[in-house]
Amino acid sequence: MPVVSIHDGRPAPPEVFLELWRSLVRDGWKAKDFAVVREHPAAGPCIASQQMLTTDTGPLLEVAPAPSTSLAGLAAQLRALETEAFEPLFALGFEPLGCGVHPTLRPLPDDYYRYRTRRQSYEYAIRERGWKHWTIVDKAAVQEVVDVPFADAPRAVRALHRLAGLMNFLLRNDPDLSGEYGGRLSVRPIAWRDHVPGSGAFAGDGARVGIPAREILGWRDYLSVLWEAGPMFLIGTKSEGLVYIPEHPTLLQFLREAPRGGWKARTVAGSETRVVPEPEHVAQSDWTYLGAARIRWKWRNGGPGIDAFLKAWDGNEIETLLAGDLVKVVIENRCNSAQPPGEELVSVALVAGLLANLDETVAFTMREPYPFWVEMLEASTTLPLSSSVEGRPVPALLRELIGIARRGLVLRGEAGVDAAFSALEVRLDEKRSPAERVVHEYGLRGPGGVMDLTRLGPGPPPPRDVPTYFWKR
Repeated sequence: MPVVSIHDGRPAPPEVFLELWRSLVRDGWKAKDFAVVREHPAAGPCIASQQMLTTDTGPLLEVAPAPSTSLAGLAAQLRALETEAFEPLFALGFEPLGCGVHPTLRPLPDDYYRYRTRRQSYEYAIRERGWKHWTIVDKAAVQEVVDVPFADAPRAVRALHRLAGLMNFLLRNDPDLSGEYGGRLSVRPIAWRDHVPGSGAFAGDGARVGIPAREILGWRDYLSVLWEAGPMFLIGTKSEGLVYIPEHPTLLQFLREAPRGGWKARTVAGSETRVVPEPEHVAQSDWTYLGAARIRWKWRNGGPGIDAFLKAWDGNEIETLLAGDLVKVVIENRCNSAQPPGEELVSVALVAGLLANLDETVAFTMREPYPFWVEMLEASTTLPLSSSVEGRPVPALLRELIGIARRGLVLRGEAGVDAAFSALEVRLDEKRSPAERVVHEYGLRGPGGVMDLTRLGPGPPPPRDVPTYFWKR
């Protein structure tokens, strides 16, 4: 959720979030780096049974409910969390927006370094790997995290990769307001693709963002992207925080070729140390795929030993090893924009329904070859919702997709299935995505109009004097 001043619409600086965290800690939350958390009981095994309020790259508030067995339970948590976070934020003179881009923040280095969340891991990515992290500083997204059986995880990821563009046509809420993307209706897919290097030592990072050039067909394909497609990312240590290996091995090389006494390493702060491969380094590697959808996991007792892990990989038995040692697997879909006010969970309902009805979802995606779905994603960044792609009307495909998801929610036993998709059906009836509404309002009233259209707080919009330099830059 982009956060803006209620007075002049400027982005919230990091100091505002630090004060917000202090306020919430006084109310019983636990402080964490750039975040607050608190435990929240879950109905079954989960990766983390907690609620979190945080920021990621820049002045955007992230609200993360704890796992829930129903959409209704998730919605109840979300409403309560928003109330808790929004009231002290408003007291500080700022408010959040239901928009996929920040209307007064540019995806450029100057704005990035003024408003960024000062995570050392991001400084590492820029300094060591050549990432252009500023391209995503203004982008707000929603992550839909859904349980799946272990055996279904790779095909669920494959299906969601194929559907990234079709969903984006309906869910996009991230038009080009900065003027940096040629007026596209959706900028998030482009920003993620372009913020990693396309050549050099870290060209392999490109395989970890967006949708893959070569489809992921099974567990080994997926793990190969994590563990051998390119240099490993930061890893955690017990005493010195995050470190990296200056030799930049892949994860498999890191495990297999460790020198006696461990690898020479550097902390993100710059000091030298040594690191010996541990099972936890494998367990932590699930976050290193940053594509449109990924698999997250929880290992039993920290995972197998390094020797057992390498033996399973070399013997082509890694899937068997994971099946026995993973106690929890979820899919985290990452391709969708933050949604408009009152419609925050429509993408969660869509993804949860599709994954609950996975056989029908997969059959739908396999009717067309992979290049069709790649073209669909590109088309979703520029074409109106009423368009066709290779002769296939996008609205008709989306109505069919919603039908699949609706049947999935019925299989899940969810209440209020028709209401869950009513906002999406209105978009189809009107042939307008949220992005098209935002562009229209921006043309009429500039950033201030976008803020009034997308504000999440209660009551009438505050009187706001937005400087003209924020408009039509």
